[in-house]
Amino acid sequence: MRRGLWSLLLAVTLVVLINCRTEQPRPRSEPQPPAPPVTQPAEPQPAPAPAPAPAPAPPVPATAPATMPAGDPMLSVDTLLPETEPDFAARRVGSERYPLPHYAKFLRGVRVCLDPGHGGDAHLRGFKRGPTGVREAEINLRVAQYLRALLVASGAEVKLTREGDYDLSLRDRAKVAADWGADLFISVHHNAVGNSKTNYTSIWYHADVDRRPSNLDLARYLCDGLYDHLPLEQLTDVPLKSDQLMYPGGFGVLASSSVTSALTEISFFTNPAEEQRLRDPEYNFREAYALYIGLARYAQSGLPRVRFVDPPDGVVRLPRGDSGERLISDDAPAHAAVADASSTVDVSDSPEADEPPDAEMADAAAESPAGEAQNGWLVVTLQLDDGLRGRRAWGSERQMILSDSIAVRLEGELVEHVFTPGDYRLFVLLPGNLDSGEYRLDVQFMNKNKNSVLNPGLTLRIEP
Repeated sequence: MRRGLWSLLLAVTLVVLINCRTEQPRPRSEPQPPAPPVTQPAEPQPAPAPAPAPAPAPPVPATAPATMPAGDPMLSVDTLLPETEPDFAARRVGSERYPLPHYAKFLRGVRVCLDPGHGGDAHLRGFKRGPTGVREAEINLRVAQYLRALLVASGAEVKLTREGDYDLSLRDRAKVAADWGADLFISVHHNAVGNSKTNYTSIWYHADVDRRPSNLDLARYLCDGLYDHLPLEQLTDVPLKSDQLMYPGGFGVLASSSVTSALTEISFFTNPAEEQRLRDPEYNFREAYALYIGLARYAQSGLPRVRFVDPPDGVVRLPRGDSGERLISDDAPAHAAVADASSTVDVSDSPEADEPPDAEMADAAAESPAGEAQNGWLVVTLQLDDGLRGRRAWGSERQMILSDSIAVRLEGELVEHVFTPGDYRLFVLLPGNLDSGEYRLDVQFMNKNKNSVLNPGLTLRIEP
């Protein structure tokens, strides 16, 4: 009995000792939160894909200006690449790559007003910008400045409507040209459209083709220059377009212009590849050179003009029976009125003054349309200039004005006229009963190169 108790006590002691040896000491630590309750394990899920790394910024060309914005590109300025060398334009004018053709000499004395479109609009987010924020206003200004350098080198007189990044109203832009007495007004633009693949050249004129044919001449020559020297991958089948396709009243700057005008949309800055080309000063100079060649060809083909001879200031003082009156009696035919007027006209400054015009005048008077005005005829004498005869080249004594192209309108109504080819005088027969006041006299004609008169609108004033 006693032996059994000792055996039991020994067994319990051995168990206690074994447990003490196998139990590891627990490190002292802060109390841990209770374990979350065990739930039904979810279906195995694939490991989540790592978050994509941010897309790298597009590379900035090494020649990008220091002012290239790091912020919002749609509010940036100085978005063009800088010129690569001092006197960038001067080094290219007349270079082997950009020669000044011999026929550019006819630009001498021509007054050209260049209008770089837009300006002062950088604060308008995304306004007139390409996909990466390149501003049309900056492109237009640079091209106009390069074009000026080329034109001045050929003797033309040039004025820009703006020289910096500021706004100017459309009416004020046209007024700059009118006040300066410009022969030509060219508004330089680049185009935009929703389709980023579009890229072609278009030149715009105001209203209808009959409104001012010389606008079509200017637009055509500009377009030809661009087609030859800045060919794009696309073209529109009819590149000369009326601005009334865009707005019922046309483009404000063309509608306000009183001189021969056109608006160029050279290419589309909304085309991503073209936008980057338009940042490049070399490409901008190519644009300017293309326009310059078009203008040089236009001048070479002759720029017709018209002016008053009698009365020289365009002011007609109605005769009241005094000597020297131009008003013929109410039963006098038109040819008698012309003969009477031609006998007193000074022809010393006509293109061919060394040839007496009397015989030709008489012939023209005899062949002139006979007609009578109830109160007689009032004859106004004009001098036509085809832009060619004054060069005195071989054959310049021959007629180079298309007789059938001559049309004269008083306040929009056709009036009779007699043209004398020898001295290019145009005798306009007006009703003798005109009231006092100002009248618009429109004179249209074309030279043999089909160029129309630059300044067809004359102001005639009738005074008692």
